[in-house]
Amino acid sequence: MKLQISEVKITVAKLLEVAYSKDKGLTTKIMAEKGNAKLVVDHTGKATLTGTAGFLSFSGSPVLDKIGVKVKRVSIDFENKGKMKVGYNATFSLEVISVTVKGDFDLEELITSCSGLLCQAARALQGRHKAYDMQLQSIMGR
Repeated sequence: MKLQISEVKITVAKLLEVAYSKDKGLTTKIMAEKGNAKLVVDHTGKATLTGTAGFLSFSGSPVLDKIGVKVKRVSIDFENKGKMKVGYNATFSLEVISVTVKGDFDLEELITSCSGLLCQAARALQGRHKAYDMQLQSIMGR
């Protein structure tokens, strides 16, 4: 299976959502803090979000398991550009190749997009996963 650029961007957003669902206060501080942050996911799914405000560990496996390719490592560098605008450079190391994607997004828009268990349940009932993925793709930049 081939990993599409749009799928990588959606995966970046979903990894941030998992971090946010684990500790929204710390995730917001790390991402909104002036300067840089980094998100790394290893081959076991262990994810760590780090920045000057601290670090947060969580499992990225639920997100990576859904993309349909074996991921050895994910490394995402974030740069806070001010006014809630965040730039990112994401590298997904796969079995044989690496895929790198650059973009930027509005942190507030990402945080306030529909996530959480209640929204996920509603999407599952209504079959809106594709629409939600399109919303994330729009936020993360085409």
